[in-house]
Amino acid sequence: MRRPCLKDGDFAGILLTAVVLALAVLALLFYPPRGENFGFGPDWQCARMERGDPICVRLINKDTQSSR
Repeated sequence: MRRPCLKDGDFAGILLTAVVLALAVLALLFYPPRGENFGFGPDWQCARMERGDPICVRLINKDTQSSR
C-alpha cells in the first residue's frame, strides 16, 4: 500500500495548525482561567495543591459572626 505524497498546501496546513495549537497552549500557560471555584459558591475559597485535590474553606462573614 502506497502512501500519498504530501503537497505544499498540506505542509502549510500542518504548520498553521501546529502554530495555532502552540499559541493556544502558551496563552493558557501564561494566562490561566480565573474564578475557578470547583463547584462551590462565591463564599468559598479554594487553593490548588501540588499533589492531590484542592483544599476549600468557607469564608465567614464577620458581620453575622459578631451579632450572635
